Amino acid sequence: MMHEEILHEYLHFWEHHDAEGAYRFLKKHFYLPALRFCMHWVSDEEDAKELVYDVLMRVWQKGDHLKKIKNLKVYIFVAVRNAALNFLQQQKKMHTISWDDVDIRLAPLEPDPAQLLISSEMISRIQDAIDKLPPKCKMVFKLIREEGFRNKDVAEILHISVNTIDNHLALAMRKISEAIHLYTQENAESPIHKSTTRKKPDKNAES
Repeated sequence: MMHEEILHEYLHFWEHHDAEGAYRFLKKHFYLPALRFCMHWVSDEEDAKELVYDVLMRVWQKGDHLKKIKNLKVYIFVAVRNAALNFLQQQKKMHTISWDDVDIRLAPLEPDPAQLLISSEMISRIQDAIDKLPPKCKMVFKLIREEGFRNKDVAEILHISVNTIDNHLALAMRKISEAIHLYTQENAESPIHKSTTRKKPDKNAES
């Protein structure tokens, strides 16, 4: 479902005075993604759940006053980020928080028809390259790959420029490309690969 369609469907509940349906819609579409995002900042799951529920409740309480926003998911993620940082500040942890402390877990690469042609070892190499990305670079890659945000959406969520997002994404793709190139080079030079690709002798030539 497109971002515009999601917002339109959410506002549709309010047009029909269905407040309960609007809240169920918010929870169904945004609770789990928002919780995953929040837990990058707030490691305690119960605290993260409370923050996300509070954000969704505040969004819900705005009713149909969200007509002017363009992307409900971006709006919610920005609110979750701010809530998480405020929570850390209240816990007097802000001075110790850096991107190196943010716990970023990427979901395992799920095979699609194209990836079925790639060996499990290559997928492992790609995943390893992603895991070794700098924290903020990894966060950018995650939000774009897993959550489907556009570059400018991620810039708004993380409060950084679109150019910075582009640079992080370029770095991620370069590291992944390097991992793939190294794997294919090693595979091409391996004795097993050479033996399987060696030309078979012509039987007619032997007789």
